[in-house]
Amino acid sequence: MGSPANWPLDVAFGIAATTDYVSRGITNSANRPAIQGYVEPSFGPLYANIWSSNVDFGAGYSGAEIDTALGIRPEFGPLKLDLGYVHYFYAPESVSPDYGELYAKADYDVSGLFTLAGRLFFAPDYNQSGNTATFVAGGVEVPLPHDFAIYGGIGYQFFEDPAAYEQLAWTAGISYTWKSLTFDLRYWDTDLGGDACVVRSGFADGCDARIVFTISFDTTLSALKKAGR
Repeated sequence: MGSPANWPLDVAFGIAATTDYVSRGITNSANRPAIQGYVEPSFGPLYANIWSSNVDFGAGYSGAEIDTALGIRPEFGPLKLDLGYVHYFYAPESVSPDYGELYAKADYDVSGLFTLAGRLFFAPDYNQSGNTATFVAGGVEVPLPHDFAIYGGIGYQFFEDPAAYEQLAWTAGISYTWKSLTFDLRYWDTDLGGDACVVRSGFADGCDARIVFTISFDTTLSALKKAGR
């Protein structure tokens, strides 16, 4: 990571438009479009992040999700790690109870041919229920010529509460990056349906198979300064 005296100070930010805000295979926007954005100041591998999106979990439960995160991204050769804590807030508060998760993310570049990814999220007090929740996922991304990439992944949501509805989720897609713009076409599905999906999303079809298209713009202050020279 180098010496802190040599760590750069920067700010990343971006905005995205998506046809559906899907998290772990489940819609968080009533199967409808969402606008999302973030700001992320960083000092070397240390960072803070604020991210927001519109959400809709059914009649009387729509508003905004605001996530705040603190973390560190150390790198060890081909291995990139991302370790931190994120807290999910909702406005108005009646939309959903706020809660937090500890997370660990790892990406391993295999000779530039593909990247193996692993994700672990642990909520000590999921939805203020007094019970823990754990999400584990893994996947692979393969870069293609002309700034395209394909990827696929699978994950499982565990709950300490035996009455909660756990789910398996999987995804696959293709993306194209042009300068600061990314175009992403993704397939999502889960093994939840019916009453279980109503509990988790607010809608009977909120966990069904779907195609999600997202356009995102991401840049940093340092990149803008270079472009202006």
